[in-house]
Amino acid sequence: MTIIGHASPQGTARFRERHANLSQTFKPLGKTGLVCSPVGFGSYRVDVRVKEHQAAFAKALRMGVNLIDTSANYADGNSERLVGETLKMLIEKDEINRDEIIIVTKGGYIQGENYSRVSQRVSELGSESPARGSELAEVVKYTNNLWHSIHPDFLADQITRSLERMNVDTIDAYLLHNPEYFLQWAVKDSMPEEEAREIYESRIIKAFEHLEQEVAEGRIQYYGISSNTFGKPEEAVDRTSLEQVLKNLRDRRGEEHHFAVIQLPMNFYERGGMIEPNQEKATTSVISYARTNGLGVLINRPLNAIVGNRLVRLANYPEREFPPEQDIHDLVHDAKIQEDEFKEQVLETLDLNPQAKDAIGKLLGFGAWLEGKWHGLATLDEWRDLVYTVIRPRLQYAFDLLQKNVHQDETLFKFLQQYAESIDETIEHITNYYTSRSAEVSASIHEVVDDLIPSRTHELSLSQKAVLALRSIEGVSCVLIGMRSEEYVEDVIFGLQAERLAHPEDFWNQLNLS
Repeated sequence: MTIIGHASPQGTARFRERHANLSQTFKPLGKTGLVCSPVGFGSYRVDVRVKEHQAAFAKALRMGVNLIDTSANYADGNSERLVGETLKMLIEKDEINRDEIIIVTKGGYIQGENYSRVSQRVSELGSESPARGSELAEVVKYTNNLWHSIHPDFLADQITRSLERMNVDTIDAYLLHNPEYFLQWAVKDSMPEEEAREIYESRIIKAFEHLEQEVAEGRIQYYGISSNTFGKPEEAVDRTSLEQVLKNLRDRRGEEHHFAVIQLPMNFYERGGMIEPNQEKATTSVISYARTNGLGVLINRPLNAIVGNRLVRLANYPEREFPPEQDIHDLVHDAKIQEDEFKEQVLETLDLNPQAKDAIGKLLGFGAWLEGKWHGLATLDEWRDLVYTVIRPRLQYAFDLLQKNVHQDETLFKFLQQYAESIDETIEHITNYYTSRSAEVSASIHEVVDDLIPSRTHELSLSQKAVLALRSIEGVSCVLIGMRSEEYVEDVIFGLQAERLAHPEDFWNQLNLS
């Protein structure tokens, strides 16, 4: 059964009062009349197929989080499915009401299932350009497997699919998801900047006109834009100008519109949303401008800063012994030697077909692969993702292929035992290396931040300090955090007990981590 209804001022106020420990931290979502928790459940990396994610989401709702941010392309639609299933479960248990919860989702990306479907239709048309009345019109082919569109027909299709995945009849805020892909594509295609910007702004207004129809039909309540370039300098060719978007909309509709929410990244390193004067002839920031014009502001990536070409995770890390690099080089080289000896002396003697032998030979090659790469990763999270999504699954598959021979061949048994121990020791040392490196970075950030905040907040974790600094900004409605475990939810909610900074503008202007 479809979940009927939408977030309302009365419902969100009721939710706030029910969570008295957080009630003073709730903020208005612009001029919508809705009030939202200071942190929202960011659903970028959550998936309905992972029980831990559903448990974390339910925990967040129970503990006082009432804004959910997701997108059609997150987990290829499985993020939205998780939202729908969890809401249905808690509503049926009478733990929440639909009118208390603010659902934000986004559309524009053509990836995964969307890409397969759209690219198939494009290939069926051959060299013909899709008609303007088609959902395939104006598709931006940014890279292989990543296209983008905010054409009205495509948005209509995407809203239908999002409603179905979440099993709701109304989306509270529907955002154009990184429409600046058009500008970035146009620059690569050598389109003159002035022409590209004119087309870009016309496409946004055309999308808004369609979204007004969606509001009239009751499928969405409000709409907006999520852009990674809102906080960029005024001269940036791919900057989304909030001021120009709003001017174009008002030229058409005056104040009779439902453009109500923007979303942008901001963290200790990426401060543009707060300190970059890129609105009103370079006199004010996008967050200040949004606040003046009654727009709700959602902050994404509060804990994942992109610094140059690397990712800095704003979190505390346990202290580990920093292993000498030479020790790791030796461990990696030893694993490579074992792999080479196995392929030369053992693999060819096994009773396996040629395809299996070839697969095993390729799968058992991490020593050789790591030898030149292990110290070149950006973060601990990148290393952990590599271990759990690539290294361990591939090793397990190779071991499974060898399983039928292991009890009949003592040499093979000894190799697998020794090799597994070597890989485990290597992984442990590299993990300690990246943990120690991350802990050093975290400690240096703590030191800079602590000079700018009250001593009573020094005991907070780095992630709690990052959220505190963001939610202290008057114009920020909600900080979106990817809370993928129940423990993380508890940590985030605990951090909300800290009193907001009295002068957040001073903090953000003085902060310098370069």
